[in-house]
Amino acid sequence: MKQYIFIVFAIIFTTTNGYAEQKYEKFGVGKVVFPEQHLTIAVEVARTKMQRQIGLMFRENLEINRGMLFDFNQEKVQRVWMKNTLIPLDIIFLSAKGRIVSILKNVQPCVKEPCKIYDSTRPAVYMLEINAGIVDRKQVEMGDHLLFYF
Repeated sequence: MKQYIFIVFAIIFTTTNGYAEQKYEKFGVGKVVFPEQHLTIAVEVARTKMQRQIGLMFRENLEINRGMLFDFNQEKVQRVWMKNTLIPLDIIFLSAKGRIVSILKNVQPCVKEPCKIYDSTRPAVYMLEINAGIVDRKQVEMGDHLLFYF
């Protein structure tokens, strides 16, 4: 009987795990370089709608010099919220040419719904989420040019 239960559990786990892998695609990887600040951020890259929806949700921390780059494939005013995001973030919006067009500093987790929606102040194609405080500490400014590889 124990073997039968174990086999059923193994089949369910394998099937569910395979479904989860198909449903939740793996993020790409890359890096974003801030040449003026001599800073490189290793990033996970969210390209698909599902990846962009999941983003950094449910993560309890973000390692130093790590972040997430969102590729929206279209230059327009981008919107972001902090639902189920557990860590404060600096959020940088970038043009297709890698220029910073909008910055949100120290955006706090949403602790009570409805969650506030934040907009880029100008059209952007990319959004970079990094640990809160980096923008001020490294003196990142509007108009800075970033390089990204992914």
